Amino acid sequence: MIGARGVNLIERRILEMGYLWYPSGGVEAGIDGRLEIRNENAEVTNLILSVQSKATDGAFEGETATELTYTCSERDLRYWLKGNLPVILVYSRPRTDEAYWLSVKDYFSDPIRRASRKMHFVKAQHGFDQTAKHDLRKLALPDDGGLYLGTTPKQETIFTDLLPVAQFPERYYHARTTFPARKQALDHLFSLAKPSGRDVCRGFTIHGSVVYSFHDLSSTQWQDIVDVGTVESDLTFEWSMTHDADRKKLFVELLNVTLQDQLREDDIHFSNMDKFYFHRASDDLSDRKRKYRSRRKNASREVFKRYQSKLDPERTSYFRHVAFFGHFLELDGNWFLQITPTYRFTKDGYRDSRFSADALSGIKRLENNQAVHGQVFMWAEFLQKDTLFSRHNLLKFYPLMQFIADSGFEDADWVKREEKDRQETVFAEDQEEQAELEL
Repeated sequence: MIGARGVNLIERRILEMGYLWYPSGGVEAGIDGRLEIRNENAEVTNLILSVQSKATDGAFEGETATELTYTCSERDLRYWLKGNLPVILVYSRPRTDEAYWLSVKDYFSDPIRRASRKMHFVKAQHGFDQTAKHDLRKLALPDDGGLYLGTTPKQETIFTDLLPVAQFPERYYHARTTFPARKQALDHLFSLAKPSGRDVCRGFTIHGSVVYSFHDLSSTQWQDIVDVGTVESDLTFEWSMTHDADRKKLFVELLNVTLQDQLREDDIHFSNMDKFYFHRASDDLSDRKRKYRSRRKNASREVFKRYQSKLDPERTSYFRHVAFFGHFLELDGNWFLQITPTYRFTKDGYRDSRFSADALSGIKRLENNQAVHGQVFMWAEFLQKDTLFSRHNLLKFYPLMQFIADSGFEDADWVKREEKDRQETVFAEDQEEQAELEL
C-alpha cells in the first residue's frame, strides 16, 4: 500500500505542475511511469522523463532537519543508468505529504557517488513540487529523439552443479602397512570376510606404504592390514587447506573412496572402469523408481529401467541406470562435489551393453536443460538425505550452490521452436518422468 500511495503523491504533484503522468501499471520493473512536459498553452511537447518512486511511512534514511539519504540497489542503478532516457527518483513520505527528487544519471555521473550508491537530498533544494517544474522541463528529452532505457531487469536464480561439503570428520587416521596398494589390501579383506559374509569397509586409501582413512584404524576391523602400533591421527581441517599439490591429490583420493563406501549403502555403486557413480540394478531386474524432494514439490524418477527391443518386445535391448560423475573441488578454501549427470547402460543389470555408446550419445543430444537440472537436483537430494550414510556418516553436504543474477533471459525470446520440438521427443517412454521433473 505504501508504494501505491507514493505513486499517487507523485501523480498529484505532476498534475499540479500542469504536466502529464503515464503510470506503467507495474509492467516495467524499475520504472513507475512517464512524465510528459506540457507548455504554457497546455500543449504536449514530446518531452519525456522516466520516474521511479521510493516511498516510506517512517523516517527517511539518514534524515536530519535539512537533508536525507536514499541507498539505491545495484540492480536498479544498472538499469536506470542504461540508455539515454532521463530518469528521476522521487523519494516520498505520503504520511507527511513530502516528496524529493534527483536526476539519477546526472547525480551518478560522479564515480565516487556511483560507488556509494547513495543519493543525498537537500530538502530546501530538491522538493518535488512546483519549484521543480522548470528543472524538470530542462532535463526532459524529446520522445522523437530515439529514447531508450535498456532492457527491463530480470532477476534469475542460477543453480550450479556444485554441492558444498558441509562437514568432514574432525580427524583422519594413518598407519603403516605392508600392502603396496589399496587393491591388494581390499582383496585380502574380502578373502577374510568371505566365510562369514561380513561387509568390508572400503573407505581407505594407501600411499607410500601408509593407510589413510577417516575411520579409526586402531579398531579391530583394520588389524589385518595395518600395523596397529603405528596408528596416529591428525586434524582433517589442516590437511584440507594444504597448498601442496601432492597432498591435495591424496586428500581428494581419500574423499573419493569415502564417498564411494558411503553411497554403497544407498545402492549407488562406483564404476572403477568408467569413473562414475551409478544406481545398481534391482535384484529382480524390475524397474525401480525413487522419490526425492525437488525445488518446489515431491518428485520421483526411474533410477533403473528396462528397455525392450523394438524388433522383439519380449527381448531386452538394455537396462538404463542413472549415474553421475563426481569430482571434489577446492575453491577459495571451500570444498565442493561437482555433479555431472550421465547414464550407464547394461545388458543384464551388471555387464555393459554393446549399445552403450549409441544410447548415451542419443540421450545426450536430446536432453534439454530442465532434464539435466532435474538430475543434478535429484543426486543432490540423495547425497543430503539424513538416512543416507547410516553406518558411516562421515561426509555431509549443504544444498546446491546457487546465486541471484541481476540479469537473465526470457526463454521464449531465444529458444528456437524447432529446438524445443526436438527436445520434447526425449525418450517417449520417459514423458511421465520428465513431467515430474518440472520444477
